[in-house]
Amino acid sequence: MGLAVAFSVLAAATHAQQLPTTSLKVLGGNQTQNMFRYIEKPFFTKELGEKSNGAITTTFGSLEELGIKGPEVLRLLRLGVFDIAEGTLSYMAGEDPRFDGLDLPGVTLDIDTQRKAADAFRPVLEKAMAEKFNAKLLTTSPIALQVFYCKGDIAGLESLKGKKVRTFNPVMADLVEAAGGSTVNLAFAEVVPAMQRGVADCAITGTSAGNTARRWEVSDRLYTLPMGWSMIFLAANMNSWQKLDPKVRDFLQKEFTELENRQWAQAKADVQDGINCNTGKQPCKDGILASPAMTLVTPSEADRATAQKILRERVLANWAKRCGDTCAKEWSDTVGKVAGVEAKPH
Repeated sequence: MGLAVAFSVLAAATHAQQLPTTSLKVLGGNQTQNMFRYIEKPFFTKELGEKSNGAITTTFGSLEELGIKGPEVLRLLRLGVFDIAEGTLSYMAGEDPRFDGLDLPGVTLDIDTQRKAADAFRPVLEKAMAEKFNAKLLTTSPIALQVFYCKGDIAGLESLKGKKVRTFNPVMADLVEAAGGSTVNLAFAEVVPAMQRGVADCAITGTSAGNTARRWEVSDRLYTLPMGWSMIFLAANMNSWQKLDPKVRDFLQKEFTELENRQWAQAKADVQDGINCNTGKQPCKDGILASPAMTLVTPSEADRATAQKILRERVLANWAKRCGDTCAKEWSDTVGKVAGVEAKPH
């Protein structure tokens, strides 16, 4: 058995040594997020090099380090500024509403269903990225469940009336406005100063991402009504990808497939870990134990029912109208079948 393993390792090393020297310019995500710290950064700065025996190297930076807010990621990728980049799918919805298709709040309420939806919708996203941005989709994954970080007394959905809420896509804004709130569209890094200045009373952010970005320092209520998953992607500039040696492409494709599974596992762990960390409870494994701890506000059955009604009557209908009949049918035949809902324009 030991000899067989030795031969296997030797074969893998020999294969890696045969890869031609390749250098990639890579844009990562937000450096405070667990996905960046534990999965993405090690993958690009250490693991690819080790697994390729030094053949593949990267120039790697986060959004903050490079002064990039996020919505411009695919345009920069199309221009060839980066060979590979991470971005938030729904940040791109202004370019094509299909990019909101996996972040409609309340469509999927658990991460396993969300993965089935993402797998079903993937061909639609692959086509949109290729046609509009000359990009090859490599991975999709969530950051974690998106919830409300609020200042002041928030008891449920009714409490959002009159509140200024940070959203980052049109579908979130539709639900918040239907509940009586007003919306402020802010990039991830802008949330804390906005809440400090009173520009926003609440911010929709991931359970873990908001924790590690210290949202608990500017808010005291964590209202866990499901508001989507903040789906992210890794994509390559199509020209850069096609210029790679076929052996390098095959090697990278295998590595990205494995990476995607690890991204989903991290996101799944981050859902409850982020809630624990924000509310000052153990186990808090990958985040910061908030002090003072936030108060957890669990949505009532009435809240959930109202949110589902808004989803069907307003959010889905408005999104389907923006996306068009063909797009709505693509969604209904993929994500809709997984979740048991249909998108129809008004």
